[in-house]
Amino acid sequence: MKHLTLVFFALVFAGFSPDKSGLRTENYYNLIFLRSAAEPERMNMIKIDGTSRTLRLKKGILFTYKNIEARDVSISGNFSGWNIKKMDRSKHGVWYFFLDSFGNVDRVEYKYYVDGIWIMDPENPEREDDGAGSYLSLAKRIKTEDKRHISFQVLGNNSVEFRLYRPGAKYVSLVGDFNHWNPENDVLKKDGKGIWRIQKRLAKGPHRYKFVVDGKWVPDMYNQKSASDNAGEVCSLIVVE
Repeated sequence: MKHLTLVFFALVFAGFSPDKSGLRTENYYNLIFLRSAAEPERMNMIKIDGTSRTLRLKKGILFTYKNIEARDVSISGNFSGWNIKKMDRSKHGVWYFFLDSFGNVDRVEYKYYVDGIWIMDPENPEREDDGAGSYLSLAKRIKTEDKRHISFQVLGNNSVEFRLYRPGAKYVSLVGDFNHWNPENDVLKKDGKGIWRIQKRLAKGPHRYKFVVDGKWVPDMYNQKSASDNAGEVCSLIVVE
């Protein structure tokens, strides 16, 4: 146990979050608190090695699927020879699977198997015809979370990371119901990939918000949920459950 503790602190405090590639680092055991699903995310994961029982930092892709009513959810794809892999369930009905072994595939083709029914990933817009009247979901190994089409991400414990890809911007702030729409309260920081980020803990319930980019107020265009702000203009909406 002492060895595990030392390895854990070495990984957490060695500068892995984020690493030089810009990937987020997460502890696998924190996934039990996931509240929402998202499209596949390439990331670093701290996990216990099944053989040596030591904590290791692994790179891979996190898959998530939310279905509170489902009794059994698995994932299957070309990375496993289409053999079914069981997914774990969070306390809030989010099923998750971390893939750190890809075989020889350059892109991951996959589906979910939900209570005996095959479905594509509803959170992932990247898909292609499977030739059998349905679709395969796709997750490229080389794709990271640091792409243009990103939005907010729920981290758990009512914590939300707001993200915006604006590499040419000089100043980005977050405004919304939670900060009285004040553009000076929550200023985002830009990483080396041109993505602006800020983490906030929000109360449960709906929250309207926008970004202020170099003085221009804009909605989160990759968040599918929208509402009207106090001026009757379009803003984005997030619901913390």
